[in-house]
Amino acid sequence: MLRGLALLCLILLPEAIAATPPDSLGRRDFLAAFRRLSPLEQDEVLWLARCIYSESNRPEEQRLVAWVVRNRVETRYRGDTYREVVLEPRQFSAFNRPTPRRDLILSLTPRSTVPGWQQALRIALEVFQAPPSTRPFPITVRHFYSPVSMPTDDPPPWASAGRPYRGPAVAHIDPTRFQFFDGIDARLDPEPPAYTSPPPTRPARLSRLWDRLRPSGRVPRPARPIPPQRPGHR
Repeated sequence: MLRGLALLCLILLPEAIAATPPDSLGRRDFLAAFRRLSPLEQDEVLWLARCIYSESNRPEEQRLVAWVVRNRVETRYRGDTYREVVLEPRQFSAFNRPTPRRDLILSLTPRSTVPGWQQALRIALEVFQAPPSTRPFPITVRHFYSPVSMPTDDPPPWASAGRPYRGPAVAHIDPTRFQFFDGIDARLDPEPPAYTSPPPTRPARLSRLWDRLRPSGRVPRPARPIPPQRPGHR
């Protein structure tokens, strides 16, 4: 009898494994690792995940995009944190202007079940916690663009002035989907000009009112969550 039960288990075990959601164990492991982070670290991982989720649904591309963002943070290029780097104007297209897609991405949390989101979260946490020795390309690789997503055939001005990175880490990436660049600095990719008000063409009183009501031209940044205080601390 026992021998028959053992044989039946061996027959049914592969089917039971196949019926298990492929990322269920990974999701539990991720949530456990995510909870061990401080609130600000959790926020940083979320911003990194939102960025790579907005750029691609392929894990090999998401991982490289995540390292580009980490390179920017660690070299303080366009920001000191993942949140600042991702929200920097004119850097990552999904965050440049208000759209339904931007609203969706900003609403994603560790428990969201949008297809592909949990994969992006796990890759973001992996890259966020990875030792520097696993960096797939130089820390100066801080730019990429996707030719297939460009509105025209013309590359960004900084891409025309630079050379694509050709290292082994990107050898398996389709260059029509993503190209990565090394050594692009502020000279080749200058910061966007600060917004300046046009000269007033209406009475001063109306101009002051218009200045208060007129949109600034920049997309509002979501507020950073405030870490909860421990009991007894002020």
